[in-house]
Amino acid sequence: MWEYKIVDSSLAEKEGFLKGRTVDSVESYLNSLGQDGWEIIDIDFNMDPTIPGGPTHFHGLAKRRK
Repeated sequence: MWEYKIVDSSLAEKEGFLKGRTVDSVESYLNSLGQDGWEIIDIDFNMDPTIPGGPTHFHGLAKRRK
């Protein structure tokens, strides 16, 4: 049996000059989910191409064994 979790960039820590979510903070958030046993099964990223390294926004779905 599986349990599911909605993942969203709003849960990633804000950092940097503009206090936005950078690629590094999003990677850190996703890695913390992996350490808790979550596997991302679907994700949609939207990055601002005018600002290298961020900000980035995403939403998706993760699962892990229940």
